[in-house]
Amino acid sequence: MNDADYRVGVLVEHPNMPEWGPGKVIHVHWPKVHVVFRDLPGREAKVIRCDKVPLKVAAHQTDPILDNLPPLKAEGGKWVLPTKERKTFQQTLDQFYGYFPGGFEDKTYLGDLKKGERAYKCRAHDLFVSTLGKGQARALLASDLPELTRRTLHVIGKVNLLDPRFESAPFRDGLNEEEVPARRFFEALLNLLDAVSINEEVFAAYADACTTLPTKEGGKKRVATWPVVTIVPFLAQPNRHMFLKPSVTHPAAETLGFDLRYDATPNWRTYEALLKMSATYLNLLKPKGARDYIDVQSYFWVVGGGY
Repeated sequence: MNDADYRVGVLVEHPNMPEWGPGKVIHVHWPKVHVVFRDLPGREAKVIRCDKVPLKVAAHQTDPILDNLPPLKAEGGKWVLPTKERKTFQQTLDQFYGYFPGGFEDKTYLGDLKKGERAYKCRAHDLFVSTLGKGQARALLASDLPELTRRTLHVIGKVNLLDPRFESAPFRDGLNEEEVPARRFFEALLNLLDAVSINEEVFAAYADACTTLPTKEGGKKRVATWPVVTIVPFLAQPNRHMFLKPSVTHPAAETLGFDLRYDATPNWRTYEALLKMSATYLNLLKPKGARDYIDVQSYFWVVGGGY
């Protein structure tokens, strides 16, 4: 093989290091080929002299992890990921087992009525279904907006995912301050939940409705943060929607080497990437017992340093 066989983006395999898994060609300066191998930790692309160790073009030219690497940058003749560290999936799985030795069936993880990583989120989801599901939310939107607001805030109050002062309180005030923006919020929310497919049109309308919720104290406390925007869809449909806590989810994406396309302002581009990342890791975690995005969110929480 020669330099024409190694193109940026091609997936390759190292003939002597099968444990590294497939790798993605990042840069070619013949005979040196810079490659990020999926199962080799570290933020630097491996430099392979292909005139000495010819790499094999992988039989499968797609991989859910390598396909979603963030753009690498050149530093001192090396190509590196824009993160402090990068761990392999197995390393992060071991990290999760360090907190929950029984994995997704661990008694501490599952929890009971008082504590546990999964149980209280499931209770919030069940409460949403029983009090707002099966058309109840739309009926309340038409007949009793204050009751719709009360039930929604009651569901959110069952979890501790929002900061009480800077997220929960502004969100509560925003829903209770004026009828028109609150009604617009719930209409956009229900359209998002009822959508056959989650797309830019329905999410952008929902995010925009969140930004129009009024704030107190001259707008010092912003309502439309990522946690506020994603909390209700996540609790309503944890099989479709994911919760985004920037202080944890963003570091998790960087550690996993996944391009979250993060922007602090809620937007479709970031949320689409979040859903893709969540689906990717749900598929990887299902053989380990993961059921839905509640489990994936807990896994991200561990990987992102939430504990």
